[in-house]
Amino acid sequence: MTVASSYIIFWSILWSALFHGLAFWVRRAKTKTTAILPVILVSFVLIFSVSSGVFANFDNNEYLEASNWEPTPNEPIGTPRGVNPGRVVWVWNPNATRDNLIGFWWLKINNNQNVIDEMFSNGLHVLTDVENDKKAWDILFKYFNQAHGYGDIEYQPGEKIAIKLNLNNCWVPYYMVDNQIDANPYVVKTLLKQLVNIVGVAQKDITIYDAARPMQNWFYNRVYYENYPTIPLVPEFPDINYVDSTGGAVGRQKVEASTEKIYFSDESGLIRTLPTCVADAKYIINMPQLKKHPRENGVTLSGKNMFGTWIESVPEIHPYHYAAHIIGNPTPQTDLLAHKEIGGKTLLYIGDGTYGTLEDQKIIEKFQMYPFNNDWTNSLFFSQDPIAIDSVMYDFLHLEAISSEGSQNYLHQSADPPSNVYDPENDGVFLSDSLGVHEHWNKSVDIFSNDRYSGPSGNGIDFITMGKEHSQPSVLITQPMKRLLYISGEQKFRIPVTIVIGNIDVEAVVNGVSSDVERVEFYIDQGLKYTDFEEPYMWTWQEGSIFRHTLKVVAYYDERSSLEDEIVVWKFG
Repeated sequence: MTVASSYIIFWSILWSALFHGLAFWVRRAKTKTTAILPVILVSFVLIFSVSSGVFANFDNNEYLEASNWEPTPNEPIGTPRGVNPGRVVWVWNPNATRDNLIGFWWLKINNNQNVIDEMFSNGLHVLTDVENDKKAWDILFKYFNQAHGYGDIEYQPGEKIAIKLNLNNCWVPYYMVDNQIDANPYVVKTLLKQLVNIVGVAQKDITIYDAARPMQNWFYNRVYYENYPTIPLVPEFPDINYVDSTGGAVGRQKVEASTEKIYFSDESGLIRTLPTCVADAKYIINMPQLKKHPRENGVTLSGKNMFGTWIESVPEIHPYHYAAHIIGNPTPQTDLLAHKEIGGKTLLYIGDGTYGTLEDQKIIEKFQMYPFNNDWTNSLFFSQDPIAIDSVMYDFLHLEAISSEGSQNYLHQSADPPSNVYDPENDGVFLSDSLGVHEHWNKSVDIFSNDRYSGPSGNGIDFITMGKEHSQPSVLITQPMKRLLYISGEQKFRIPVTIVIGNIDVEAVVNGVSSDVERVEFYIDQGLKYTDFEEPYMWTWQEGSIFRHTLKVVAYYDERSSLEDEIVVWKFG
């Protein structure tokens, strides 16, 4: 009802403003031709908006209103985990992908395998405080085995490893192709090369899987072969186990049921069956992506990535997932991360942020925030703490894409679990220990600074960054943001264009400038409206206005240098 009401109010205000403005135009027009032009324009806009020819299809009404909730920074809860407790490594290199894509994002020409390999290696080194790939893996395995009571031992030959991919946008037929986001085959290849060539894991002991989706040909071929397409085709990973939901294509095995179950904590008493590739593995590597999710303005990170790790269908879990967006309710992500066969087996969490999404779980988009500066996110994240890595990736998404407060309820539940709620093995032993540390960053601190989070001394997230040398200074309009509706200065929800109804405080931030900023100028359609000489840089846009405008800010520093950012805004009133 809230969504429906907001939608009706939005269109009522919009079309009221349009037709009032139209009537004013017609009265003032000096010729009949001039008077009829906006009538034609408005008619076309109305027709196409109703038919979804201009305005986006909101994916079965799953887009819900974003709250104006602002996370409280630097108040960690829970207990940090990992060989370096609570450590999350963010590695960024803008050269990992091509700025202007040629064809689909997953084509080799758009992804630099050598750069991704280097980023991966650097992330392992910083996560473990060593400068050697083999030593880094030994440290990770030893920590896991010690924590599980297996002793101070590294990886042993014959031990099985399962890698959970996110192939949520893969569907049959297997030969289907699109530009929607799924696991990046070049990041997966990097991981496999590390495990096989560095750690010494036999290919037959490695499984990559998604139990809920087929593994389409575009992905499979680019992992299986050294290069694809090329002549001749040379297999690189022919003995890896490729497991998916149907096993309906060459080289792919259908997921099989084990005797292991997961018992969810909602009132419906849902029970799901784990696949044998998970039950038989000693180690799991969880590879989430930097993705939003349209339902409840949510996110799809390490917790939700495991929705594809049981045999039965997924939709029956959705009501539980929706209810979990209410702060304090139990969450399916916590069930999964707490289960001894899932979260309990996870050796490492690798966040694939080479590309990210802003509005849904499908469409890749460039991020405006510093240091991305309107580029793909080109990032990898590493941690042994599932709550810490999801907290960091969540903060990136919330800053750029707006997420609801409830979408991080699972992080609170997992960091500080309530008593007698979570018993995912149904053995009478309820989760009582923290699964990791949850904290939101202080966005007033430089994004490359370790002080953005509380760090080990504050029992918070140990945030380590790599890539600042690639950054470029920028000025960014932080309000209004692209593709959002604002009414009287209050942010409402995402729409295909930026619309402002009434007055709004235009805000800008300058990043990456080591010297003092002299001034920030605010322009509307190339006309200077205001100059601000100190932070926070802000101007109130009050003047009445109708239709499309270009809002631009220009920041001056070093007496001769300047930065610009602009956004197209539809302003009414």
